[in-house]
Amino acid sequence: MKVRWLRVSKVKIPKTLLMGAATAATQIEGGDYNNNWYQWSLEGKIADGGSSITACDHWNRVAEDVCLMKELSIETYRMSIEWSRIYPKKGQVSEEGINHYIDEIDLLLKHNIVPLITLHHFSSPIWIQDIGGWKNKETIGHFLNFVETVVTFLGDRVCEYGVINEPNVFANDTYMDGKYPGGENGNVFAFFKASKHLIMAHVESYQLIHKLRSEKGFKGETKVGVLNHMTHFELTTKNKLFNLTKKFIDHSFHEFYFKGMVEGILTFPYVKRRVAKKGIYADFIGVNYYTRNMISPSFDITTLFGEVHNTKGLTNENKTDLDWEIYPKGLSKVITRIYNQYHLPIYITENGIADAKDTLRKDYINKHLKEVVQLIDNGVDIQRYYYWSLLDNLEWNDGYGPRFGLIEVNYDTQVRTIRESGYRYKKIIVNREIDLD
Repeated sequence: MKVRWLRVSKVKIPKTLLMGAATAATQIEGGDYNNNWYQWSLEGKIADGGSSITACDHWNRVAEDVCLMKELSIETYRMSIEWSRIYPKKGQVSEEGINHYIDEIDLLLKHNIVPLITLHHFSSPIWIQDIGGWKNKETIGHFLNFVETVVTFLGDRVCEYGVINEPNVFANDTYMDGKYPGGENGNVFAFFKASKHLIMAHVESYQLIHKLRSEKGFKGETKVGVLNHMTHFELTTKNKLFNLTKKFIDHSFHEFYFKGMVEGILTFPYVKRRVAKKGIYADFIGVNYYTRNMISPSFDITTLFGEVHNTKGLTNENKTDLDWEIYPKGLSKVITRIYNQYHLPIYITENGIADAKDTLRKDYINKHLKEVVQLIDNGVDIQRYYYWSLLDNLEWNDGYGPRFGLIEVNYDTQVRTIRESGYRYKKIIVNREIDLD
């Protein structure tokens, strides 16, 4: 008897999964002269001479961009509040900055778009950079003042916060690869010192946000999360000696931050100790996932004999404009790992593709969402999916070349155009269905 296999072409998305898009203030707002990325751009450190001072002019086009979100049926929006907009100078609070963000969030709520606020997304005021940034322990106290100010003025409007975006990428690209403001090359001591301070800042912010919202009687369930970049590491060799290399790299990039921020425990290279009393310091885990990375044997002792790189030898159909491999299975692998470890709700806070021609984005979203639905069907509590990014934007040190947006931005005219993939994403949200054909 012949067995005829039926291909499932449509996958239903549960209504419990809120779907949206994400951005970061420095990457889209423009016009901020008090930000360390503006200072960095003056030093010529952004590709093609790019500057954060232009970006997408979102600061002046908030109403237009929120209308575009509404047109795309966006249900939830992850945005950051720029520290330097609220505290342009030490001890100086900007009423203009506060009122601007209040107006922006009120506009989101008017259109029934749920805001998720990121409090630190790779950027700081110049005056923080001048005292040494996150290498200086004093930065923790200044950051907590900022957090208290933001949570207080947002009041009932916002219940959900991600404290620090991708501390692993931020610390690595600042202190190991020298790509971000204050950049240093291969300073492993600065890397772990700054990482310790980021961990302490998260744990203290978690407690502060819960305390503030409770004491002030703000409505809505308070949710404060850890936002980490996760990648799936694989060795290019079968030599078991290099398993230790993989384990150390994975610890330094993943486990060190999860143990620190979720559990309040500092681990190797520190003597294992708590930075807070025993407890869990996350109400959800935000997973930023794009690709997998390979680890090849190396003779460089500073990397513990391992070189991390993108998968090589890919065809154009299997890689993004940044030569990152398109590997949807990796999303399932990293989420399964962290969910089994902590059993906390999962927010996919970033997942997207650099695809200027918009030929791969629809398939990229379909295949990653298919993995999400399968995980939910298997009992994983995934509550959010945020595509990165709503708009084309300044991709940090890579400048304005990479195009991640559901919405194309002409940087000369600032004209926005919803891409075909953006309309396809809208169809998925409205129909609660992935059409794999």
